Amino acid sequence: MTHPLLTNSSGGTPFEDGADHGRVLISGESTSNSYSLMELTVAPQGPDAGFGAHAHRDIEEVFVVRSGILEFLVDQEITPVTAGDVVRVPPGVRHGYRNNSPEAVELLVWFSPGGFEQLFVTYRTNQATPDADGFVKEATERFNSSFEQ
Repeated sequence: MTHPLLTNSSGGTPFEDGADHGRVLISGESTSNSYSLMELTVAPQGPDAGFGAHAHRDIEEVFVVRSGILEFLVDQEITPVTAGDVVRVPPGVRHGYRNNSPEAVELLVWFSPGGFEQLFVTYRTNQATPDADGFVKEATERFNSSFEQ
C-alpha cells in the first residue's frame, strides 16, 4: 500500500542534466513503481540541436508544458508545443524534443511505470560530465529503450 505524499516547492530529489535541471517530485519507489513524476527545465539549445530521439517499449510518458515553447518530435512529425499543451507518448513510440527558443521551457514529465526518473538522478547529477553511456545502458537493459545517435 502506498501512502499520501506531499512534495512542497523546495522538496523532491534534484538533478542536473547538462544545462537542463529538474527534480523528482514523486518517485516510482513511492508508488510501487506504478508511476513517477518529475519537473524538468529545458535550457535553450538553438536550431542546430538534435531532438534526442528515442523510444521506450515498456514506458508511457506524458509531458505537460508549464511555460515556454518546445519543438516536440513524435514519430516523424515535429509539432510546436506551448504552455498548457500536453503530449502523451505511448510505449514504443519514437519521440524527443528541443528548445529552439531563447527562454527555458518548464515541463512536468510523468512515467508509467515508474523508475526511469532515477536514471536522471544516478547518471546526470553532480558529475563534471554526465554519464550518458551509463544512462543509455541502464535505460536499454531495464526499460527496453532505444536511442538514436
